[in-house]
Amino acid sequence: MRVLLIAGKDDFNEDVSKVTGIGRYVREVYEGLKKQIDVEAYPLFDYSSIFSSINSLIKGTFHDYSSYDIIHLLSPKPFFPLRKGKAKWITTVHDLFFLKYNESKPSPFMQKIYLKSILSSDALIAVSSLVKEDVEKLGYKKKIFVVNPGIGEEFFTSPKRPEKKDAIKIGYIGRLDSERKDLIRGIEVFRKIKEKNVIFELWGNYNPDSEIFKRIKKESEEDPRIRIMGPAPDEKLVEIYDSFDAFFFPTKEEGFGLPIIEAQARGVPVIVFNDARIPKEVCENCIKIDDEIPPLDRILSFKENDKLRNCASKFSWENSIKNLLNTYNKLIEK
Repeated sequence: MRVLLIAGKDDFNEDVSKVTGIGRYVREVYEGLKKQIDVEAYPLFDYSSIFSSINSLIKGTFHDYSSYDIIHLLSPKPFFPLRKGKAKWITTVHDLFFLKYNESKPSPFMQKIYLKSILSSDALIAVSSLVKEDVEKLGYKKKIFVVNPGIGEEFFTSPKRPEKKDAIKIGYIGRLDSERKDLIRGIEVFRKIKEKNVIFELWGNYNPDSEIFKRIKKESEEDPRIRIMGPAPDEKLVEIYDSFDAFFFPTKEEGFGLPIIEAQARGVPVIVFNDARIPKEVCENCIKIDDEIPPLDRILSFKENDKLRNCASKFSWENSIKNLLNTYNKLIEK
């Protein structure tokens, strides 16, 4: 089996700690596959200028793909190959947020191009059951495979028990200025807690000029229990999760929801909203709320729960790569 992986120019970074999101997915898939099959990386897409963007589209269209069994586009791109021979063209769809949220939206023209590329694929890989449902609603009639991504091996080590603390720590990791992450709603719910010995740590990147962040900053100034911590370095992620007594993820929806799995792998209970659209395979062990956080004693009773860690263990990159290879084989057999 010969496979070509296609992604952005910077996604195949040699140091996985320097990439996030889709870039991390690209790197993990490439590293996992090259240990088992004949796989080649093609860093095709470059959006650093109008010229490079147009050049990427032209190169992608006219490149000769006929010597491959699988052409795997690792995220939706403007990709329409003319010379693919018998190769199967697969696209991984991580979410469809570019159709919903202003912070993710390209121009209307590019939205149509991205959708056209998705719908033209010979098969799709959805990162969750929820993304599969969303793609089916677009009218995609061909085969859709659900292959969940994984989390790093470091999350499966034994959690370190922090020293006894005077305060109960609820944490959040993610963008602070994202409309979709809905952190303002989370803060409003947190502030209903009357106890003084509880803090809410907010870890993540943000634009200091965004209106969402300005409001979050104001909330933190009014309530010293709310603490803006800044970006969460990759090398300290496990340590940060281990410091939490609970992880509060007030997101409106997720394509997958890696932070939920990362927290649960560390034995940390995760709180989400009942009305959030989160894949069922990810949120089945979450504490689901409407507009009030449960009593702190109940939350603490979930801490370091073996069930959380055992369920999270199935979301390893080893399992993800195994399922991806099974998908390739099913497509080639047809």
